[in-house]
Amino acid sequence: MKRLLYEKQNRLIFFTIGLLILSFFISMISLSSGAYHIDLPDVFSVLFLDSQQDSLNHSIILDIRLPRIILSFCVGTALAVSGAVMQGLFRNPLADPAILGVSAGAALGAVIPISLAIHSIHVLIVPIFSFTGGLIASGFVYLIYLATGKKSSAVLLLAGIAIGTFLNSLITLTVYLSGNPFQMQAIFMWLIGGFEATRWDHVFTCLPVVILSTVFLTIKSKDINPIMISDEYAASLGINVKRTFLTCLIFATLATSIAVSVSGILAFVGLVIPHVVRLFLGSDNRLVIPVSALTGGFFILSMDYLARIFFSSTDFRVGVLMSLVGGPFFIFLIFKNNFNLRTRNEI
Repeated sequence: MKRLLYEKQNRLIFFTIGLLILSFFISMISLSSGAYHIDLPDVFSVLFLDSQQDSLNHSIILDIRLPRIILSFCVGTALAVSGAVMQGLFRNPLADPAILGVSAGAALGAVIPISLAIHSIHVLIVPIFSFTGGLIASGFVYLIYLATGKKSSAVLLLAGIAIGTFLNSLITLTVYLSGNPFQMQAIFMWLIGGFEATRWDHVFTCLPVVILSTVFLTIKSKDINPIMISDEYAASLGINVKRTFLTCLIFATLATSIAVSVSGILAFVGLVIPHVVRLFLGSDNRLVIPVSALTGGFFILSMDYLARIFFSSTDFRVGVLMSLVGGPFFIFLIFKNNFNLRTRNEI
């Protein structure tokens, strides 16, 4: 038992250090690369020596590229952790942060100020509306869950799908009724998802919520493991299943809402990343959740770098790239789960 625990700790340390090194490497390359190239020694000078000899380099690195890098990593962390937690709580490998209608609620919240042409008043207008929309949507889902009286995760799942579908139809209606082409384009670009408009205000808004949620969910990961087996088994170990389920869901919703509010909708991150981590580390959430946090951050950071560098001549946003990666992987999961189910039935 002690040997197994020691091995898990070593794997956690190995993957943590490896992902942090890779993220730092990609961050340095991203700070250096772009339409205006900056040599790596100059990047280090601006970051670590506080050099202001070249005001242009200083402005590009600290005001444009660095907040974008931090925010992309932060959003990836939030979505991946939320996906890992929801897959564990619902015991459903195809669950992701959009499952409770959070993404749709956040998207509708962002569409409202854009369609009313008030989004330019302040840089945080859209994130505030979007964050509020995500929380309200999840609140409606939970009210339906309470009203049914059955208190099963299946009811919560179905309520989330229903609310998400309804909110997506409202988004479509809002876009259709918008007569201003500039507003329609702004709505469309936000829904795709990306970090082109990132400012430090977005980072300061998102970072505390994501850190708090990630730390809490990592601490609770030991209680999610028994819940993945069954509610009865978790209760036999002295775990308050309903309270653990609800609190974990609240913090996962908070992380998802704040992430979507500052980046738009980035599809499949919460679905893909936890599965990739489980391929290497197994299903122990004490490993899956923290490593998913770092892997999600590294993944979106890398995808944003690729979208920014290799598609700079076109307005190709990272949300499109995420969909291109996540769609085929989602199909792969469907066939994989179907194959595993048939194999178990034959046995």
